[in-house]
Amino acid sequence: MPRVFRATYFLALSLCAVFAAACGDPFVVNAPFATASDSFAVTAVTGTPASVRALWRIGSFARFRLDSIGGSFDLGFDIDAAGRAIVYPARTIAFAPASALGTQPQVGLQTTTQAFTAIDRAPLDGYRVDTALTVSKGQAVFVRTASDVCSLQQTGGTLLYTKFVVDSIDTATRQLFIRATIQPSCNFRSFATGVPTF
Repeated sequence: MPRVFRATYFLALSLCAVFAAACGDPFVVNAPFATASDSFAVTAVTGTPASVRALWRIGSFARFRLDSIGGSFDLGFDIDAAGRAIVYPARTIAFAPASALGTQPQVGLQTTTQAFTAIDRAPLDGYRVDTALTVSKGQAVFVRTASDVCSLQQTGGTLLYTKFVVDSIDTATRQLFIRATIQPSCNFRSFATGVPTF
């Protein structure tokens, strides 16, 4: 290789490296939001008035009343005779009108034996889709929901991932006390603090 060509070649390589370091990979999708956590109470969908907040919209941490069932939500909760939590994906809420069910997202659930605080990411598969799940206090649950909030993001993803745990259940008031960590950047699965990279 002639000396002049060799020098030009290495100069071009050096410039490419500089620009790549400064600008990053233009094809990498960056997460728009940091991981979020919250603790809240939600009321059982049975044995309670329609005015209680029993429905959970994961993308916004919002809880809705039973009498607003036409709105978009992801999960409902109940308490069985043994005092355990029942988690209902939106499309399994039996008393919702058919028109409302058609607008609800597809939601998958999966339990784990891992401690809630030790879980650093959501699994890719293994979810039971649109199927109610009975869980015990302290048992962590993964949620994967095809949320409509993803249409507002530029990640190209359609799925939100969440982990939650039912810390306690008050059978007298029919309330469940929940701790949750949400990854609000669609198709990212990390539950680590900050903006995720995967």
